[in-house]
Amino acid sequence: TTEDNLKDAFNLFDQNNDGYIETKDLREIMTNLGEKITDEDIDEMMREADIDKDFKVNFYEFQRIMSFR
Repeated sequence: TTEDNLKDAFNLFDQNNDGYIETKDLREIMTNLGEKITDEDIDEMMREADIDKDFKVNFYEFQRIMSFR
């Protein structure tokens, strides 16, 4: 299902399996994917996704931002 696919994707980004994507997780994944991305780009992505402004993205926030893509 789509939700299962999103959970799989979320788990790839959630490097330490704590239920959150943090800035360092996102930076590491994007670098490993060979993306040339600046710290400012990473910060902007996190600001877009982080609804509750706790400096990390939970599955609900990830699901929401991915539905706009």
